[in-house]
Amino acid sequence: MDSLQAVVKTRLFIVRLILTVLGFAILGRVFWIQIVRGDDLKEQALNQWTNDMLIEPARGNIYDRNNNPLAISAKSDTVVASIPDIKDEDIEKTAASLSAVLHIKEEDLEKSLRDAKKAKKGAIYIKRKISDEESEALKKLNLKGIYFIKETKRFYPEKNLCSQVLGFTGIDGEGLNGVELSYENYLKGTPGRTVFEKDVWSRKLPFGQDQYTPPKDGLNLVLTIDKVIQNTAESELEKALVEHNAKRGTIIVMDPKTGEILAMASKPDYDPNSYSEFDEQLWKNPAISDTYEPGSTFKIMTALASLEEGVVRPEDKFFDPGYIMVSGVKIKCWYHSGHGSQTFVQAVENSCNPVFVEVATKLGKDRFMEYINKFGFGKATGIDLPGEAKGLLLDSSKIGPVELATISFGQGISVTPIQMISALTCVANDGKMVKPHIAKALTDKNGNVVKEVLPEFSDQLVSPKTAQEMKGILESVVSNGTGGKGKIEGYSVAGKTGTAEKYSPGKYIVSYMGFAPCKDPKLAALVIIDEPKEDLIYGGTIAGPVFQKVMADSLSYLGIKPETAAVVNSGTIKLPDLRNLFIEDAKKILTQNDLVPQIEGSGYVVEEQTPAPGAKVQRDSKVILKVSSSSTNREPVIIPDLEGRTVKEATDILNAIGLNIEIIGSGYAIKQNPAPNSEVNLGTTVKVEFSQTPIED
Repeated sequence: MDSLQAVVKTRLFIVRLILTVLGFAILGRVFWIQIVRGDDLKEQALNQWTNDMLIEPARGNIYDRNNNPLAISAKSDTVVASIPDIKDEDIEKTAASLSAVLHIKEEDLEKSLRDAKKAKKGAIYIKRKISDEESEALKKLNLKGIYFIKETKRFYPEKNLCSQVLGFTGIDGEGLNGVELSYENYLKGTPGRTVFEKDVWSRKLPFGQDQYTPPKDGLNLVLTIDKVIQNTAESELEKALVEHNAKRGTIIVMDPKTGEILAMASKPDYDPNSYSEFDEQLWKNPAISDTYEPGSTFKIMTALASLEEGVVRPEDKFFDPGYIMVSGVKIKCWYHSGHGSQTFVQAVENSCNPVFVEVATKLGKDRFMEYINKFGFGKATGIDLPGEAKGLLLDSSKIGPVELATISFGQGISVTPIQMISALTCVANDGKMVKPHIAKALTDKNGNVVKEVLPEFSDQLVSPKTAQEMKGILESVVSNGTGGKGKIEGYSVAGKTGTAEKYSPGKYIVSYMGFAPCKDPKLAALVIIDEPKEDLIYGGTIAGPVFQKVMADSLSYLGIKPETAAVVNSGTIKLPDLRNLFIEDAKKILTQNDLVPQIEGSGYVVEEQTPAPGAKVQRDSKVILKVSSSSTNREPVIIPDLEGRTVKEATDILNAIGLNIEIIGSGYAIKQNPAPNSEVNLGTTVKVEFSQTPIED
């Protein structure tokens, strides 16, 4: 009996022990599940019965300074396949239907659907941000398991205009280039989300609970760019590249008092709406990322430093025999016979290399390099665009007398276009440089300014007296020297030409840089033409006319009155008949009468004007000139003044207004018969005599 009780007690003990161990194991498991892994398992469970989808915010728009849209966001359909709703036997048919509309390979679509089926996925993207035409065609098919969600797609309404400044966005809406990239954090906004309950087959429960967190849209970006000036710059640049059969070109137009970039154009360029169809090399912005030898435009920096340090005065005398010897090396002047006796001002007018070598040698390597660094060369300007290059400066230890000599006239140093025009602001701004910038403000959806970009100035780099002296010298370069093609009637212009031979023999890069009006600069511009193909290649003859046209049109458009405008009686003005006139002549007439021309269209001839001829208007009124490339066939025709025009320009102008041309000689127009302002009938032949202009740098 005792032994039986002992056995029973033993068995009960074992059972209790097992139950106790099991109890602790269960408690431990519960602790592990509920406490240790509770949050993780809860999240997994939530994922099994809910579907969480991000909602893309509306990307902020990009505008020019006058609120013209340059980049906008619009809703676009994205095609999604609900895998559980597509039967195995329907996959092939569904893939074929999708392929026909979306232009995706049928076999790729079928593979994607079958792979998603095997992986038991709920839904997959088929094609994102499709066109309206694709969406409409696909919806008509009413395919089972195929549905649409709305996403934001980026559009650039002006297409190529300002493309290298704007950049573009990727398929997920992220900025990949230009201001789209540099202002990504402001433009992109914050995503929202929607959470809904689903069944075991990943289908949405009809009476499930939905949670919705709205997205926060991005801020709008207002640029300093002026669409009108940008369009003028791009148009004139394209014309110049065609006329001179050049490889490419760049223009920057800046407000030298604030650093605001009003236009930044490089050709060739691309359409950001379809950026993937263009060579990637066209995506970059040469105005900030490409380096070049500036040639004689760099003489401005040499002159500034030398005047500030007192090693030269404007009236100092020099003699140029056509060359200068430096450490046994003969450095020639571009004008091989030499400029002879001249003052320093005349040397700048003549862009005389030997004089600048002499002046830089007196200044000395250490002081010269100190100023070059002060003017911002060899480092980024900090402009708010991605991909800015620093340029290339030789290490001071590697600069000997010959290297110092060539740098003095802009060879042996590589700079970026944005560095050059930024350095020019030191002259325009009375000795202080201003940092260039492309953004003017960030605004919310109601147009309220959230953040404004203000001008940033350097320390006083040269004295106001030196800057004023340099202004006068550069004005003299335009009025008396090699910069004559930059003259703008009614305005004082400061300018400098540049011509540099590239490393490939026979290939040149030419430029023209300046600002106007001289006393109170409102606009500065730099024009660069790369590898023009001409018999005579000089910055003044090739880049100068582009500078003149862009600056003249921009000054007029901005309402900056000529300094030498004729005095007009107060009261009303009777509008003359400007129809059928050459556009430049029409603009000149309006400007002389204190009226503001506003150009619409492109071409050479005024087709219509608003207000009409004979209407009485107030001074400072805008007159809209609708321009055409062909004559309005009105008689008589008033002959324009062709002096200084090239053969091509004169031919285009006369043909456009319904006249013929007889060409005598080559180069630039010096005489014409009948005389300017003569009234003739349509079809009249105008004899125009051309001559090569004096050689200029």
